[in-house]
Amino acid sequence: MRVELRGKRWSLEVVDYLQDGSCGSIDPPDTPQKRILIASNQTPIDQLDTVIHECLHGCIPDLDETCVEETATSIAKILFRMGCRIDL
Repeated sequence: MRVELRGKRWSLEVVDYLQDGSCGSIDPPDTPQKRILIASNQTPIDQLDTVIHECLHGCIPDLDETCVEETATSIAKILFRMGCRIDL
């Protein structure tokens, strides 16, 4: 699926796993043919958290990793409690 973050487009792809063992990754905004990769072997709330996490990186690439982690997790918990789920 194609997604747009702050006027730049990425291909969001669900994969079985990432080679480095992480849950997700995103190419820098200036990369040609940018991709966001999301590992499929996560719980529903973790999937939501990972998508938000990687999107935050795409929107604000200079944001500190701790801030991204805390913000993504907080937003994911709220959205999950409201019934939001991702169909990967």
